[in-house]
Amino acid sequence: MRSNRVYQPRVQVGIRPVSRPGAYGRKSVTPPSKFVAVGLSHKTAPLEIREKVFIPESSVGQCLRRLVDREVIEAGVLLSTCNRTELYAMARGEDAPDHVLQSFGWWPHELPLDTWRRYAYGLTDDEAIVHLLRVAGGLESMILGEAQVLGQLKEALAQARREGRVDPRLQIIVQGALRAGKRVRHETDLGRRPVSVSHAAVAKCQEVLGDLAGRGALVVGAGTMNQIALRLLKNQRIGDVYVTSRTSERADRLAALVGGTPLEFDHIDDVIERIDIIISSTSAAQHVFDATRIQHLQAHRHLRPLLIIDLAVPRDVDPGVDRVPGVHLFNIDDLQSVATINLEERKASTPAAEWIVAQELARIRRALEARGSAPAVEALVRRIERLRDSELDRQLAGIAPDDLRTRSAMRRLAEGLTAKFLDGPVRSLRNSPDPVLEASVLADAFDLESDEASHA
Repeated sequence: MRSNRVYQPRVQVGIRPVSRPGAYGRKSVTPPSKFVAVGLSHKTAPLEIREKVFIPESSVGQCLRRLVDREVIEAGVLLSTCNRTELYAMARGEDAPDHVLQSFGWWPHELPLDTWRRYAYGLTDDEAIVHLLRVAGGLESMILGEAQVLGQLKEALAQARREGRVDPRLQIIVQGALRAGKRVRHETDLGRRPVSVSHAAVAKCQEVLGDLAGRGALVVGAGTMNQIALRLLKNQRIGDVYVTSRTSERADRLAALVGGTPLEFDHIDDVIERIDIIISSTSAAQHVFDATRIQHLQAHRHLRPLLIIDLAVPRDVDPGVDRVPGVHLFNIDDLQSVATINLEERKASTPAAEWIVAQELARIRRALEARGSAPAVEALVRRIERLRDSELDRQLAGIAPDDLRTRSAMRRLAEGLTAKFLDGPVRSLRNSPDPVLEASVLADAFDLESDEASHA
């Protein structure tokens, strides 16, 4: 059973199961599978729960193989980030979300099933698609509009494809989400005012320490979040910067990019007296810093204030470190209080982003219906959308890049005309008493075979 804490998407749409055809294009009475999104996020689960279900990149393939090989789940893409762990899947049965919840809750983490179900949610069909579109657009992130999730979703799809766990329907849906995320980045002000967890981390440093000029900093880990944080710290005229990672080559590269000093992971103690800030974001399975080690380091610093920002999930820093005298420890959830950078400006862009979500939902529906009705209709959709995109690009070339209103209006017009044009042929084929003949006529009328061959 789902608890009262279950998240509901802000964009409400009617749930419409995706139907698939039987022989010769006639629709089957009972859809064999449906799209589901199952998981938990920062909106439903605290950090101490999220870090227990986080799936490291090295384990995603094994997890997918175990999950998708189960009886209910036909195809799946697994996304695990600091904000969320979610499975997007094609699953069979009327109780698909509940079955997937149970399957996903059983493995790979150690969380008891009843605890998992208390924090997890299961969404179906249109509701699930809208949720995924919003995730890709940064509308569900802790930092509204953050862009890192788009790259994470792209990699999640690539990994699922490498494992052979993506079918054509799931490919259409996730690819549509990636397209929506890119459009939000390029067509709204959310992309013009990029804000991330790293921005919030540096804002927290300023909130606690004031002016950062001349302060010393140690960055542990050489991933994307720390790369962004380092650039932002440099903009604040930070003093000495040390970069360490368990992979020394990565630390060397990042230090060179920002003019910092690479540091062997085991030599952190050597520089502790020169720093005021530690920002840690690694993929370590265990704590990098425990209370005993920080107490030892603080003794060398004569209890001078030390700010530690732990961006990792699971956490790099033992929560007990916060009790060490002179230490101020903040984890990723603590940064929500400073996640208001440019918030009003970013909120003003959400209606445009929501419109993109609605457009891409309609586009995904058309693609799924076309695939379910006949290959000829799918080919027609591709041809018309190629023609539309080509003509739209040609017209937009004459519009100033910052004229978002005109560019958005032209896109809406093109999307609307495409939908109206395709509605008749798609409906005709789906309702035809002889869909095979109808598909043949459609293919001849639009020369679809030649068009497909030229774009193969």
